[in-house]
Amino acid sequence: MKIFVHTLGCRLNYYETEALLDEFIRRAGACRTENFEEAAVIIVNTCAVTRRSTARSRKSVRYFRKHNNTAVIAVTGCVVQVSPDEFPRENSTILIPNTEKHELVNSLSKFLGVPLLSHASHSENDRVLFPATAPTSIARTRASLKIQDGCDNNCSYCIVPRARGHSRSQPRETVMEQAEQLRQSGYREILLTGVDLVAYGRDIYDDSYRLPELVRDLLKLGGFRIRLSSTEPIGLTPQMLSSIALPGVCRHFHLPVQSGSNRILELMGRNYTRDTIIELLDSYTNLFPGVNIGTDIIVGFPGETETDFNYTVDLISHPAISYLHVFPFSPRPETRAASMKPTHTETITARAEFLRKYSEDARKRFRKSRIGEEVTVLAEGRYHPGTNNYIGMSDNYIPVIVPLGHREGDLFEITLEDSNICWATR
Repeated sequence: MKIFVHTLGCRLNYYETEALLDEFIRRAGACRTENFEEAAVIIVNTCAVTRRSTARSRKSVRYFRKHNNTAVIAVTGCVVQVSPDEFPRENSTILIPNTEKHELVNSLSKFLGVPLLSHASHSENDRVLFPATAPTSIARTRASLKIQDGCDNNCSYCIVPRARGHSRSQPRETVMEQAEQLRQSGYREILLTGVDLVAYGRDIYDDSYRLPELVRDLLKLGGFRIRLSSTEPIGLTPQMLSSIALPGVCRHFHLPVQSGSNRILELMGRNYTRDTIIELLDSYTNLFPGVNIGTDIIVGFPGETETDFNYTVDLISHPAISYLHVFPFSPRPETRAASMKPTHTETITARAEFLRKYSEDARKRFRKSRIGEEVTVLAEGRYHPGTNNYIGMSDNYIPVIVPLGHREGDLFEITLEDSNICWATR
């Protein structure tokens, strides 16, 4: 049985899709196909963070159905959780919300009448988050590891708490077991992922065991380096950064600041100020020399003036920030910001274009500034265009051309030069 998967949205969604595919391969004897037209099963993992991502999720399902009318389409993810009516109720389309993702393979097998080869991985500890077992048969060089899900921050524009629920942490024992599985499978880099990594441990360990303690324990396993996915400024402190400034932690972070205006941050419900962000950026710079920081910016939040926007431009000029993810404001249903007076569309478009151009320039400036530095690179499976060389990623997220002789998955040292940086690769 051939299965095709399509994921929209965040790294967490991609990780969960990998886990679903991994389980389907192990338990149903399925094989992955890159051609959805020949698939018997199509899994679409949706994203609801913006109107555009919701529309793309809806259009993807319609497109797959139009061009493959025999496949069973399992639609899951955040759109199904918050607005399932976006999708047609058809006999060969099943909707599975986030809260039931752990049952997706069982549900599909019953729907198809396909016997499963084994039982699902499970735990008697009802705190264990999906998936209980780390996927090890899909990705090759860099493995993701989900340590947290959900969010308690309740920002005025964000639908994630409705889509993902309250903040929940994967128990330490489960994280360590999954990390050991990945280590034994040969992964040399593990990306810790979740909706709000900074909140890790707060729900089950109070302040006795948080993200720094988990990072420390993971590094003791040895054999891999650790990269952190997005870390919310809410709750993040210089002291926490100091505690994770350890050998083996990659010098690449994502800090979603959203705005540089205190007035807009207050309207967003972000619970920090621009001075908080500057203090964090200074700490990153001091603790992780050569650090590469990306950030999210929401453009055109209701009430954003030219002055507010200029505060944002000033904030992102901090030398630690080298690229941006720019999001034009998108009102989400049943959020506080949805009822606020919108900013003019043309203004939003112009500001977004300015920031995207700024981001490209900042990315190039950062890479040029690191020429001459010796970095540790992980060789990936993708090839540099027009060559037989792999592309590798440094610990501070600079793509390089891997010298011939290195294999996918190798970790090696290289000196950054103008000729070996992949300038066109993001």
